[in-house]
Amino acid sequence: MSLELYHTTHNAAGQTAVVLIHGALVSGLYWDLVIPHLPKSYHLLVPDLPGHGKSQSTPFSIDLASRMIAQLIRTHALNGAAHIIGHSLGAQVAIRLASTDPDVVNSIFISGLGMFPRTSITPYIPYAAWAMSRVENCLARPLISWAMDGADIPRIDTDLCTLDLCRQIVAPEIPTEWPAPWPARTLIVAAGKGGLIPTSDSSRDAVKLVEIGRELNEETVAYTHLSMRHPWNRQAPRLFAETAEAWFERMELPEGFVKL
Repeated sequence: MSLELYHTTHNAAGQTAVVLIHGALVSGLYWDLVIPHLPKSYHLLVPDLPGHGKSQSTPFSIDLASRMIAQLIRTHALNGAAHIIGHSLGAQVAIRLASTDPDVVNSIFISGLGMFPRTSITPYIPYAAWAMSRVENCLARPLISWAMDGADIPRIDTDLCTLDLCRQIVAPEIPTEWPAPWPARTLIVAAGKGGLIPTSDSSRDAVKLVEIGRELNEETVAYTHLSMRHPWNRQAPRLFAETAEAWFERMELPEGFVKL
């Protein structure tokens, strides 16, 4: 594979490589609030997933994204391996990466992974996702921030959020399935705050995923945080960064997490 994902690099002299994988319909810029709170000793690689941001010209699939990130790590990470942070769609990519290319993964911290079994309405979901991105952009940012407990949710670039990309993500030709077991030690977080705005993650999916992960690594665990919403990397970026550091450095997690 000759193509390389567009990516930015931070703390190039750092001795510990960390890859941050963003979610759907955004780009690596979505990590801008988290990056300042991560240790300067971390060499950060922040790609734009295929179909997203400056990697828009490459069609998206979970498989291609994981293979291209594996190549990115082998090319740019010290010793050809990295810790992985994945949010939402990025969490799915992270687990696929750990299953198919375990040699490039040290440990994993993911949040917001959701599994959506194929149903009769699946073909229509991309249209809803495409439309909702435009409706959300019409809402005042202060209103969204208030409703999301202070989360700083940027507007989606509607030029990049195409209907074709929504189809590739939400209704892929090859439906997303539960992953094969993977050997990397993994922290799985399900944001626990929902309410009027349904922004909590599925604890059931987190528990199912931890059962799979523990087949090859008994240190894999799942937690929830009842004050955090799905995009808590935008709601509490310092906490998100501290959680990542605690997991990678084998320290105690910050207060507020409840084991599932």
